[in-house]
Amino acid sequence: MTRYAIHYGGITGASVFAVFLLLYLAGFNPLGNASWIGAWIPIVMIARSVKMYRDHECEGFITYGNAFRMGLTTAILGGLLSALLIFIFCTVIDSSVVDQFKSDALAQLEQMETQFKGLLSEATYDKLVEDYNSIDVKTIALSEFMSKSLSGFILSLIIAAIYKKNHSNFPSE
Repeated sequence: MTRYAIHYGGITGASVFAVFLLLYLAGFNPLGNASWIGAWIPIVMIARSVKMYRDHECEGFITYGNAFRMGLTTAILGGLLSALLIFIFCTVIDSSVVDQFKSDALAQLEQMETQFKGLLSEATYDKLVEDYNSIDVKTIALSEFMSKSLSGFILSLIIAAIYKKNHSNFPSE
């Protein structure tokens, strides 16, 4: 199982980072809203890892639990690799990406200031601004890992249900 999870998790992490780099080179903030362009990658890679594991290692059969574990392990490894690569990029190559993300997020927050203050108290809004100002590379990398892991958990639940195939209790004719 680990061989497929490492293989497809590695492809997932590298592909997500490749999209990050393409967005960066195209002049977009790869940590901003444009990052959603790569949301399909974990879906495809989790499904592929579960299917390949089922077909090649499990003789065409897989329980829901094993399919879920395979998908989740793939997602976690992919999330870990992409978070690590993004951390290295933002630390070594261009730290201004994080600053740009913070300024974009604060600008959006300021545009909606009156709406937020209508829904939240002034103190809550000020705390939100303070939290955005404290974002750093470690926070971004941890957020990347956590979002990939959580989405991978949900995707693995769905994909495991689709690809599960139990042995038949009836003899084939």
